This record gives sequence, structure tokens and C-alpha cells, in this order.
Amino acid sequence: MKKLLISIIGALTLSAAWPALAGPDFQAIEKARANRQAALVAQGASTVRVDSTTGQPVRCPPDPLMLPLDHGPRALTTPGENRIRKARYEAQLKACANPAL
Repeated sequence: MKKLLISIIGALTLSAAWPALAGPDFQAIEKARANRQAALVAQGASTVRVDSTTGQPVRCPPDPLMLPLDHGPRALTTPGENRIRKARYEAQLKACANPAL
């Protein structure tokens, strides 16, 4: 009886440990690699151009405009700086819309 119990416990232990000894899942690895390559190709779809006026690289399309708080006791910037940022963003949009630049 004792040997039977030890044999059953050993068999259960080996059956529980079998997936850990099976090795890598190549199908999952290849799928992850293909997904990563597809993401890189999709990320490369946004082109980078150089603005002729500033010489700075311009991402097309640019990231959405996010202006910091410019009023109140905890203002992070001034309205003038926000106007400059907004004008710069509109210039980037114009440069992306006109590929001749």
C-alpha cells in the first residue's frame, strides 16, 4: 500500500512537472516575432521630414497638441508660450500637408 501511494504521488508529480520540461513554444515565439515586425512596419508608416525653415525633423502626422495650463495659481506656462506652441504645431501640420517642403 505504501509503495502504491508513493508511485501515485510520483506519477502525479511528474505529470504536473511535464509542461515545464517540454521546452519552448515555437509557435508562440514566431507569432510574437511576426506581431513585433508588423508593429515596426506600422510605426514606420509615419514618415519623418526635415522642416525647411527650422531644420528640425518633423513627424508626419505630428502628435496631438497638448498645451500646459496657462492660467490660475498653478500655471505651468504663459498664454504667450502657448500661442507659440500652437503656431509651431500648425506649422508642422502645414508642413505635413504640403510634401513639397
